[in-house]
Amino acid sequence: MVGTSAGGPYVLAAGEGAPASAPEGSEMLVKACSAGTGGLFGLLEGIDRAGFSTIVHRHDVAEAWYVLDGEYRYYVGGRWFEVGPGGFVYVPAGVAHGLRCTSAGRKLTLLVPGGPEGFFRDVHAALEAGELTPDVLRDLGGRYGLEALGPLPAT
Repeated sequence: MVGTSAGGPYVLAAGEGAPASAPEGSEMLVKACSAGTGGLFGLLEGIDRAGFSTIVHRHDVAEAWYVLDGEYRYYVGGRWFEVGPGGFVYVPAGVAHGLRCTSAGRKLTLLVPGGPEGFFRDVHAALEAGELTPDVLRDLGGRYGLEALGPLPAT
C-alpha cells in the first residue's frame, strides 16, 4: 500500500487490502474503509464460489455491486435480477436484498456511507479465531446496522 494518512490518497495493488469474509463464505479484501475515505464509502472486493449466497437482509446504508467475473442473481425488493460481468446493481438504504453466485465470480461492493465494511473484517477475524457463533454474528450485525430477515426465496 502506498499512501499518506487516514483520509488521504493511497494506492493498493491487485491482491492488497485488509482480509475480510462474509459469514456465508465469500473471501474478501477491504480496498477502502470509512477511516480511509473520511467516512464517505467502503469498498470490498469479493471472490465467490459457485453456490455462495447471502441471507435476505437490510441495513441503513446504500450498497452497490459491480460484477467483474461470473454470474450472480440479486434479490432486491422482492424481485430477482440476473447480473453478469460488467453488470451493476444499486440498492438504496433500507431495501431488503440478498444475492446468489451461480458460477464462480468476483465483484466489487460499495457501501455508502462507509462503516459496514468493518462487519466483514470483524467476521473474518472471528472466523480465524474459531469464534464465529450465531450470538457473535448477531452482535456484529447489530453493531453495523445489519438486520437479518431470513433465507433467500427459491429462484
